[in-house]
Amino acid sequence: MPTEPEFKYHAGIYQLHWRDEYLEIRLDRLHIERNGIYGEILIRTTAPGYQPHIHGPVHFNLISTTARRQLVTHLTPVINIDWSGILEQTCYLVVEAHRTGTPAVNIAEHTPLEALSMRVKPILQERQATLLFGDGDSLKSWFAQFISVLVQTGLSEAGLEPEPGNVLYLDYETDVDTFWERVNMITTGLGIAIPDHLYYRPMIESLVDEYPRIHGIVMNQDISLVVVDSAAPATVEPEKAEAVIPYFRSLRALGVTSLTIAHRTKTEKGDYPFGSTYWRNLPRSNFHVKADRQLDDVAISLRHTKSNNGRRLEPLGFRF
Repeated sequence: MPTEPEFKYHAGIYQLHWRDEYLEIRLDRLHIERNGIYGEILIRTTAPGYQPHIHGPVHFNLISTTARRQLVTHLTPVINIDWSGILEQTCYLVVEAHRTGTPAVNIAEHTPLEALSMRVKPILQERQATLLFGDGDSLKSWFAQFISVLVQTGLSEAGLEPEPGNVLYLDYETDVDTFWERVNMITTGLGIAIPDHLYYRPMIESLVDEYPRIHGIVMNQDISLVVVDSAAPATVEPEKAEAVIPYFRSLRALGVTSLTIAHRTKTEKGDYPFGSTYWRNLPRSNFHVKADRQLDDVAISLRHTKSNNGRRLEPLGFRF
């Protein structure tokens, strides 16, 4: 039998590591179908003399003996170790963890963190989702990038007081050079250098499809704030609840503070950007952004249209 593996799981990603066997297995995207519990399995080795990648990611039924036998047959010629025992351990640990899920909390024994702690006071509540929406060309992205710099540096500016932390900016609209140019302008205005550990990732696929990779960055880089720019390409079908609900489930599973930018369509006049009311219901806090462009400078206003965990703020104003 192989040695006992180190087993970790968080937000739907399961990782096993066998030190003596120089082996790592990851499973994610677990779901139940009529004839099994399926997930995507990826197998890697750290053994000297071998290529790290062994197998996957492939669709794998964790409760099928036939599927395990077929995988053992495929893997044995690659590295001759006890694959039968390794897959038995993998399937047992992952299926039990998946079926158990998140344990219930006895509230009487729970010690809460500081009440309503803020990542950026007074607008971003810690580990909650916030939505920033408005017409195009209203400086929403500029403001989100300004917030990103404040969080990364810990600087308090313009009435905003951040809790420092690493930031991941997920960009569906522009490119890394444009992002760098904007951050360079913002930091020059603040009289500081571009901060380290402000991470940028260009995005194409939906956030739900990219979730395992984004989760990996959040965990490996110790991310505290995720910014998504913007909502429509991140969900693909922002008018449909079937797209909006999984999007916010993914943000929740990341376990960090999030800020989503949304461009309001011309037909929407209410307090959320698209047709689905879940854009209003699922974020914990929503702000409508308007820009007042002058010849010499630009001012924006933030109107607090929703607050689940406290009173709505008075309108806020910022000048760039």
